[in-house]
Amino acid sequence: MAETSILEDPKYSYLVSKQPIFFQILKKLFYYYCKFVFLWYTPVTVRGREKLPDSSAVFCSNHNSHMDVALLSAAAGKSFNYFGMLAAKDYWFDSAVKRILTNFVMNLIPITRKSKNRSDSFSFEDTITLCREFMNLGKRNLVIFPEGSRGIPGEIKPFRKGAAQFSEELDVPIVPVFIHGSHKAWPKGKIFMRPTRIKVHILDPMYPSKYVSEDLQNKNSYTISFIQELENRIREEGKQFYD
Repeated sequence: MAETSILEDPKYSYLVSKQPIFFQILKKLFYYYCKFVFLWYTPVTVRGREKLPDSSAVFCSNHNSHMDVALLSAAAGKSFNYFGMLAAKDYWFDSAVKRILTNFVMNLIPITRKSKNRSDSFSFEDTITLCREFMNLGKRNLVIFPEGSRGIPGEIKPFRKGAAQFSEELDVPIVPVFIHGSHKAWPKGKIFMRPTRIKVHILDPMYPSKYVSEDLQNKNSYTISFIQELENRIREEGKQFYD
């Protein structure tokens, strides 16, 4: 009996086919709400939008606030319909209620955490397959925070190599972005946002072809080189604000 493709699983149909108009409208409304906030309450200045590639991409930035995803969407000038985020399958996809509530705003793509659910048959290749189909539907994008979690403002934590791996596997560029001010507007541990000016700097895209090696034995070193340059570019951009 042929094995069923992950693309045929109805739980993930929202990622690989056109979403119901209800969800499209909700994401669009939330996008315009954020645009209003970023215009009047936390004024956002975007620099480098002309550098955005005319293709799907993996957006990567420093991460200090829950509002960073919305800032990346607004900086790109695209609604939340065009962005997806990786999310732990064992937590965000363990019930229909969570899947529906979270996807009101963001398209979550499941990934199995290595430290948990080792018996889960959902593989990394399944995540890549869903990402590829998602991104091919209207040049959509992924958001990955290489630090892994929100950090201390001015102290960028070492980047994990996942963003480079996804860029290489999907053959799409990484768009490095530096965000300054979100840590003041919506600090970690606070419920409400504060009026603060925010700057978003979009840097030159990084194409995986420059770093990928056909030699499988050297693939890991090339991936590390890729992610280190990404980290260096974002750190360098941040020096004008923190040094």
